[in-house]
Order: sequence, then structure tokens, then C-alpha cells
Amino acid sequence: MRSKDYYAAIDLGSNSFHMLVVRVVAGSLQVVSKIRRKVRLAGGLTASGELAEDARERALACLAIFADRVRDIAPENITAVGTATLRKLKDSDPFLQQVRDTLGHPLRIISGDEEAATIFQGIAHTTSVQGSMLVIDIGGASTEIVVGEGFEARYLKSLDMGCVTLITEFFENGDIDRDNTAAAIAKVQGLIEPHVTAYQQHGWESALGASGTFKSLQEIAIARGLPLRFTLTWLEQLLQECINFGSIDGLEVHGLRPVRRPVFVSGLCILIGAFRSLGMKTIEATEGALREGLIYSMLEELQHEDVQLRTLESLAESYHLDTDQIARVEKLARQYLEACPKAWLDIQGESAERLVRAVSYLHEIGLTLNYKHASSHGRYMLANANLPGFSVREREFLLELLGGVAGIIDDDAEPETLPEYVPLARLSRVLRLAVLGCQRRRDDMIANGILTVTDDHFTLNFPKGYLQANPYLRSLYEQEALWQQHFGGLTLNEV
Repeated sequence: MRSKDYYAAIDLGSNSFHMLVVRVVAGSLQVVSKIRRKVRLAGGLTASGELAEDARERALACLAIFADRVRDIAPENITAVGTATLRKLKDSDPFLQQVRDTLGHPLRIISGDEEAATIFQGIAHTTSVQGSMLVIDIGGASTEIVVGEGFEARYLKSLDMGCVTLITEFFENGDIDRDNTAAAIAKVQGLIEPHVTAYQQHGWESALGASGTFKSLQEIAIARGLPLRFTLTWLEQLLQECINFGSIDGLEVHGLRPVRRPVFVSGLCILIGAFRSLGMKTIEATEGALREGLIYSMLEELQHEDVQLRTLESLAESYHLDTDQIARVEKLARQYLEACPKAWLDIQGESAERLVRAVSYLHEIGLTLNYKHASSHGRYMLANANLPGFSVREREFLLELLGGVAGIIDDDAEPETLPEYVPLARLSRVLRLAVLGCQRRRDDMIANGILTVTDDHFTLNFPKGYLQANPYLRSLYEQEALWQQHFGGLTLNEV
């Protein structure tokens, strides 16, 4: 009997074959298996449109593994698609039937436009970006560029260029120099140019990138302690660094994993070409893509406009969180945020309110494991959990904020320092006051002190006699005032 509890998406790409297996838990996806194999299908495509025998053998060997993995999953819960390289084969090519026979499941060869639309869906369902967005997916033999908003793709194109095909055309001998990188970038700009006006007319507020190229850039930026929003200036500096190494085999770029070397420069050229043609300012990596789009197309009940809230509500159900307490902390923290100068909490374009909401949920998670070191448990779970809707940068911010509110609900020590990034340090202090004010865990016992802010000094004003009548809360606030004197100060008043 095949299970109907699991879903599988199979993506036969031009460089790698991927399989994603998930199940639905508490209204969200839990990834139970990911398989990725570098098949290098596009590298085996000849000028006449034939596929080399070694590429066929690699593909069929991988598909035998996929077939074995999904044989206990209900057929209706499996979707398999082929993309750019398979699109270039003739329908009569016997290899396509071999693929279907080996996989043991129907295979759809999707058009470039369908691939682009599905990628957009995968990103829309796994990111929290508000407003219109530009999405770029750099594949092995094609690059998809989409602009849209919410779940609606408004203009999309699949362009006949990829990180593998550019290697064949411009870097076949493995050398990297000014001439071949400039020629590759010019080719990319030439393919994008006819569509520039349409993309710019639709416009976008943020840009996201999906694929190995963006994962490589993200890893490099993290290794170097650099921002996770990439600029054209940085990309061009990185390309010059690659040129200085002289060859693909000789790439020793700090932060670049050896497995990513073969297609890194060609992918970088595609991205630089897109930046120059479209007039982009920044782009950041995202995790969702084609496979996630395929999964969500089978699971309409998980299509939620606020992806972060869907994830947080799933955590609340999975870990049996006290949702009433979450609501109290969030409400009081938002009330305190209103007392803060707007520019005071400008967090690199992130919404302080959305970060507050997330911390209100995540702060409770550690308690589900153990009161002892609950904050440490919560940070560990955040660092290792699958959190659709939260970017790498947002997760880093949340980890710092959770560290900033340690030592309130448990026996973890109060932090000796706050985040170096000043807006996060300020937000940590606001959140500490909100958590303190809700310690009685009852709606009618919230300590609704009125917050005023002067420079970095906080003042909490309570009704006359309130602190005297609540010795438990008074002791907590007095301890907090001693701690906050190192970070701007906190004064307690009764008026």
C-alpha cells in the first residue's frame, strides 16, 4: 500500500537532478528527504541536439535511485518534470521513454514559461517579501527571469542561457580572463535586452535569486562577514578576483566550496549581465524554486499569503506553544515600538513589527523542552529548524534578538553584550520589557507601563503605587534596570 502522507517533486534539470520529499505537519511542510545528483545533462548535449552516451548513463543511474525512493509514495502525490536540456531533445528520442521507464512515473517536459511560472510560485510560497519582486533562477541551460507580486507572475521569460551552456561556449578550455568573461556578459545582455522595457514597466521592490550560483554567493558573503544583499560592485569585484586566478581549476575564492567551482564563473557572468541590463541595485538568495513550486501546486491548502505567519502558526501547533502568551508579548512590544522614533529602529529594510511577532513566538519554544536554559534551547531550535518565509539574514537577526532577551523566563544568564548592530540592540531592549511586562501570563495582569524614550534612555511610567502592590514584578523591573544601565539605562517611575 503506497502512502498518501508524503509528496515528492522531481526536477530533471540541465546540470543536476533533484528530488524533494515532504509531508504536511501542523499546516506546514516538513522536508523528510532531499536527493541531488550532478548529472551534467547539458554538458552532454551535442551541437546536433543528440545526448552523449555518458550523459544518458548518468541520468538513468540517478533516476533508478529516485524510482527506488518514491516507490512507497502514492503515484498521485508524485510530480516529475524535465526542463531546458530535455526540451531540446526530439519527442521521438528513445532516451525520453527510457527516462519514463526507469523512473516508473509520468514525466512532463515543461515549457520555459511554465518553468518560470512554477519557480515564481515556489519562491512566493517560501518567502516573506512584501510587494512586487524580481526573481532570477540561473539553471544549467536556461535562466528564468520573472517579475510579479504575491502569487501572480506578471511578466516572465525563460532565456536560452545557463551556467553549463556558457561554459561550453566561453570557458571550454578552463581559462578565465577579461576577454571571455566580457564576451559571456555581452551574450547575456544581448538575450535580456529585448525584454528590459517590459520588466522595468512592471517594476519591482526587491530582487531574489534561486539556484546554485546564489547559494555560492551567499556562502562567500557569510564566510567573509559581508552583507547578504549583493550589489553589482561586489559581483564585479568577485569576478575580477576569479580572473586573477586565471582558471576554473585554480579558483581559490574564499568561501567558495570546491564542488561549486566548475559553474561559478559562468553563473556570475549571467548575474552581472542581468544587473547591467535591468538596472538592478541589489539581490539576495532565496531557498524556494522549481521543486517547491511543484509541491505547493499539489497542496492548495498550504497556499498562505503571509508565509511567515503560516510558519509561526505551524511552530505553535507543533510545539504546543501558549498562543495567548504570544499575543500578549507581541501586543505590548508593538505598543512600546510606537513610543520609539521611527528611524531609531530602521533595520536594513526589515520590519521591526514582523521581527517582534517572530520573537514573540520563538521565545516560547525553548520552554517546550526545558525551563532550564530555555533561551539557549530556543536559539538552537531556531538555528536548525526549517523556517519557510525567513531569509538567512532574518534568521540571523532573530538569533541575535533571542540572545538579547535571554535570562528573563529561565535561568540562563542575562547577556553580557547586545547585538553590535545598534537597531537590533535597541529592539532587544524593547522586547525584554515586553516579556517582563507579561510575566504573570494573564491578560488582566499585564504590566502596562507607559514607555518614553530619550536618546537611548528608557523610562517606564506606572500608575501610583503599582510597583509597591506588585513586589514580584517590581523585583524583576529593578533587576532589569540594573542590567540596562550598561546599555542606555532604564528608569522606573510611578505617576
